[in-house]
Amino acid sequence: MHNLYKPAFWLSSSLIIADGLFFGLTNPVRVASILIIVGFALLLLSFYWVFYSLQKLIALYVPWLSRQKYLSLSAVVGAGAIVALQSVGQLSARDFLLIPLAVVVLYAYTSYGKNSASP
Repeated sequence: MHNLYKPAFWLSSSLIIADGLFFGLTNPVRVASILIIVGFALLLLSFYWVFYSLQKLIALYVPWLSRQKYLSLSAVVGAGAIVALQSVGQLSARDFLLIPLAVVVLYAYTSYGKNSASP
């Protein structure tokens, strides 16, 4: 019962309800293009919340993982690129292999810049 007072519970519940309503009530064939963009943003937000929650859960057993700020964001960028390419029919096996590698390079670059800048 004490979970009702946590913001994470309310954010998770509202994301589940928003996803269910939006994706359950819209027809992607007949909807305006702005709503497709809103749906993609909602999907990326849901991906981010899932990746962030998994990162925090794994950080209970691997403590250094809790200090990685850009890990969830990098994973969402990669997942978003794969979903976007798949939705327009341009995802190939080569892209499916190269996007995660590019995400690893992006994550390494962003975390290296933050670590070397701090004294």
